[in-house]
Amino acid sequence: MKVNEWYQDIFREASNIAISHALTSLSQMIGGPIEMEPPEVKMISRVEFLKYLAMKGVSKSFVVAFDITEGLNGLTVLQFPTKSAINLSAALMGLNPNEIEELDEMGKSAIMEVGNILISVYTDILAKLIGEAVSLSPPKPINSLYEIEKELNRPDLRNVENVILLKTRFYEENIGFESYFYLIPDEKSFEKLVKRLEEQVKEG
Repeated sequence: MKVNEWYQDIFREASNIAISHALTSLSQMIGGPIEMEPPEVKMISRVEFLKYLAMKGVSKSFVVAFDITEGLNGLTVLQFPTKSAINLSAALMGLNPNEIEELDEMGKSAIMEVGNILISVYTDILAKLIGEAVSLSPPKPINSLYEIEKELNRPDLRNVENVILLKTRFYEENIGFESYFYLIPDEKSFEKLVKRLEEQVKEG
């Protein structure tokens, strides 16, 4: 299944309220006005998902995973690519990005605060799309591609071929950064999500 313009529009519509709430919190954290685009939605394969993660960096970036515990079943992954993670941590800690060579525990902790806001946004979007509550587990830090591959080899995800990618860009006066949110539903959850999206298209 390819995400066409209909699905893009549905995801955008579902994201508007959640994003407006997030902007207030993010602006307060960063200490200035910030803009956040609605997620750009792509349907990618399992192989492409792993390539995206590797290309954007895992060990030197910021990556956390969450199990979906209600509404759908599967795994979600939030990734700030290396450059974005450094820019964001610098903004949060009042530093110049050039002063940061790689993320330390303090930087990761600061980013996790933003991550929690974004996770709330994405779960709100999913809940609106399927018409029921969606809950996630506490975050699991991911430090290597191997850890993600280990998650994908779980019995419920072993045969999954479809991954939904939501890419979001942020703009602040002095910085720009982006996040990648990957939704890896099991086969039943993927069918459930597609069915609900198709119903919303018909309802028009």
